[in-house]
Parts: sequence; C-alpha cells; structure tokens
Amino acid sequence: MERGNGPLFFLIYTMGNHMPWNVRWRLERTPEGWQDTGQALEVDEYLRRQEMSVRDYASLLKFLKANFPTERFLIVRFGDHQPTFARYFLDPSASAAELASALERYDVRYFTTYYAIDVVNFEPAEVPSEFDRIEAPHLPLVVLELVGIPLDASFAEQKKILLRCHGMFYRCNDGAEARRFNRLLIDAGLIKGL
Repeated sequence: MERGNGPLFFLIYTMGNHMPWNVRWRLERTPEGWQDTGQALEVDEYLRRQEMSVRDYASLLKFLKANFPTERFLIVRFGDHQPTFARYFLDPSASAAELASALERYDVRYFTTYYAIDVVNFEPAEVPSEFDRIEAPHLPLVVLELVGIPLDASFAEQKKILLRCHGMFYRCNDGAEARRFNRLLIDAGLIKGL
C-alpha cells in the first residue's frame, strides 16, 4: 500500500468483545488467572472479553512503538452503545414498557458510552471544542482538529453545531440541527441517493 506524504486514516471495527455474551467465545484467549465474578453469564463473559481487549490494545500500542518508531499515530477508541444487560443495572425494576419509553425519549443513561484518544509519537493539536460529552457524529471532526487538518466547509459548519449545541448533534433542538445539516450536505451533493 502506498500512502504518499499525507496523513492516512483507517476506520477499523473490532467485534471480539461484542455480543452475544451468553456463550463463551475463544476460551483459549482467556488470560491465566481469570475468574468469573459470580454475575450472570453475559456479564461475566462481557468482562472477560473486555479483559482480552485491554491486553490486545496494550499489545497494539507496543507493536506500533517498536515497529514504527518514526511514525505518528492518533488512535480514537469508542463504544457504540451500552451492553444489552446494562438495563438491569440502570433500572432493575423497569418494565418492558418503561424501558421502551426510556429508549424512545433518548434517556442518556442507556445511550452514553465512551471515547478515548491515545497517541504514539504524536502531540495532538490544541482542540478548543472539548466537551464532557459529545455525540458520535462529531468524532470525525474531533479527529481532524486533533491532527491539525484545516476544516473544509462541511466540517466548519459541523463545528458551529458542535459549539452551539455543546457537543450534541441529534438531540440538539429536537433534531432540527441534524436535519438542517443533512439537508445542507444533500443540497451540496455530498449525500446522494436518498
């Protein structure tokens, strides 16, 4: 693969720690000394796979540092949703109807997850638009700012939304900001076929 002199971006999905957690997956990868916590199978399996991910990620960082000592890396890790069993911890007494209502009104307890930024041989640019919480559509914008790439018109507009809505996108003004932004992208020919 040739990458030229510019930055190279990858989006890689890792699914080893994803559901279903009601089966033991790749037991040979369980670190020695792992013991179940005594929770339900899906909770223990979720935790076991998280442990595998922690080890694998540490190995990746070590590999990058050892094999690419002059290359710069910015890595963004993020979760896309809470585990399905989280509902039992968040509101154990909730009925199916109450859970459906919470999801319908976008109760942040059920949708909040994480993102983490790591670097190898790299000092990220100062990012003035940091918030405690951001919605996932803003992650590409955050990455562009961290690596110091000038924003094109669409990302400059999205940054205005990020700042105006304090990190929110879909939930800002009952979705009006997301609809307006998507309409701008469609009208500019950046989104086609809808």
